[in-house]
Order: sequence, then C-alpha cells, then structure tokens
Amino acid sequence: MPEGTHYKDLDNDLSQFEGTWKWQRNDSIVTIVFQKKEDVYDSDYNQYEDYLVGEYKFTVGNTVIQDYLSRLDDNTLIGLDHYIAGNTILHKEQQPVCDECAINQRQVFVYYQDPLYEYINSAMVLRHKVENGVEKMNVVFYAFNYYIRPTEESPLENRIPFGNYTFIKQ
Repeated sequence: MPEGTHYKDLDNDLSQFEGTWKWQRNDSIVTIVFQKKEDVYDSDYNQYEDYLVGEYKFTVGNTVIQDYLSRLDDNTLIGLDHYIAGNTILHKEQQPVCDECAINQRQVFVYYQDPLYEYINSAMVLRHKVENGVEKMNVVFYAFNYYIRPTEESPLENRIPFGNYTFIKQ
C-alpha cells in the first residue's frame, strides 16, 4: 500500500468491544476497558490505522495483582503502546478456530502484554455475542509465537493464565 494509506474500520468491527468488560470466577476478577482509537498515525510505515486499545485490572480476593486501567488516560500512549491493542479482523476458520461461530462472524485479534513478562508473545482473540439480551465477549488468551525465557525459572504464562474466558459487558 502507498504511504499515507488509512486502514479504516469500515464495518465497525472494533466498536462492538468498546466499554468495560468483567470476568469473574470464585474470587478472581479481570476487568478490561476498551476504547476505539481512529486515525492513529504509524510513523514507521507512514500510514493511519484504527485501533482497539485496552488496559486491564486483575484481582484475586482483596489483592490487586495488576491494575493498568489508568493508562487509558495517558494521551502519550498510542496504538500498540497499550498493553492490549490491535485491529486484525479474523474469520471463522482462522486460528484459533471458532467452531461455534457463524460463517460470517468476525473476530478481532489484539496483542496482549503482561509487563512483568514482556518476553511472552501473547495475544487475545475477541468474539462478541449477545445472549438473552446480555452482551458477552468470549476471549481466548494464548501465546501466539515461540519465545525464549530469560532464565530457566522464568514463568511460561502471564499472571492471567492462558485459556478461554467469557466477559460480561458492564
């Protein structure tokens, strides 16, 4: 694509994830807040893109394990500077495969980072659905590429474990 190209979210696939989402199991809670950012300039490629950016909070019991929600208010962070960010639209048969998805249901791939374990190449695939009038977001957390642990004792997963989660829109 020529310099100055704009990758626009024409079908508003990113917009359906905007807002606050919560997952809870027993005393563990993950809260994610997403914002859609339009016309983000990428100086490396001299192009503009629309992004879904987010930050998160993870608590267990009364203990806050991670809380990066305030980073959404930091206007110096753009695009992939956020701990959750991306804009890649996936279809039913792309990895990770969604067996229950309709043939035309689109998913969004975003990068996910636990700043304590930056060496782990992590991602999330987001799937939006409405059940009985309740907006839900199915999320698959996973390592999307091989990585090298800094030491033998370095963890193999982020503090939020890899797996499937269902978040409820707040």
